[in-house]
Amino acid sequence: MSLADDLDRALSNTRTIHIDHVRALGASPEAIVTLGSRQLPFGVDRIDVDDAGRWWPDEAGKPALVVPVIERGEPIDIVAFRSNQPARWWWRIGIGGLLGSDVLNRNVWPDDELRVVSTPIAWICAAGEAVCILDWDLPDPEISPMRDFHVIKCDTEILASRLRKRLAQPRKVPPISVPKEAAHAA
Repeated sequence: MSLADDLDRALSNTRTIHIDHVRALGASPEAIVTLGSRQLPFGVDRIDVDDAGRWWPDEAGKPALVVPVIERGEPIDIVAFRSNQPARWWWRIGIGGLLGSDVLNRNVWPDDELRVVSTPIAWICAAGEAVCILDWDLPDPEISPMRDFHVIKCDTEILASRLRKRLAQPRKVPPISVPKEAAHAA
C-alpha cells in the first residue's frame, strides 16, 4: 500500500454524511471547497492504531477522518483522527510534522500574520490557511520560519503558551573556529 492508495481509498469512502459531519464540526462549505481546490481536504477510513502513534487501514477498525500532510506539493504522510477526540491523532508513516507547511514557505511581508490552530479539524475549518503542529519534536529549522511573522494568532491559550515556549528556545549554534593556518594567513 502506498500513501496514494490510502488517500484514494479514503476519498472513495467519503459520502455526503461525512461532509455534513465535518460541517457540523465547524467547517464551512467554502472552507472545504477552498482547501479542496489545492488538495484532498479529508477522507474517511476505518483504522486501527498503536501506542506509537501510527494508524493503518483495518476493515474492522473504527472510522476516522484522514488528512494528507503535504510538503512542496506532495503528500508525505497522512494524519488520522476521530471527530469525538479531535486533539488526538495518529500518523500513517510518522514523518508529517505540520499541516500547512506551505503557509510557512510563502514570502513573509512585514505586517503578515500567521494563524496556528490546535487540531487537524481546526485546520480544515481554516481552509488550510493556517498551520497545525502535529509533532512538537520537529527540528528547529522546520518550525523557525514562524519567527519571521509579525504576529502569530493561536486558537487557544494553551497552544499560544506552548508555541511561545517552543519558539523561545535558544537556537543551536555549532562550534565556530578558525584553523591556525587560516589565522596566520590573514
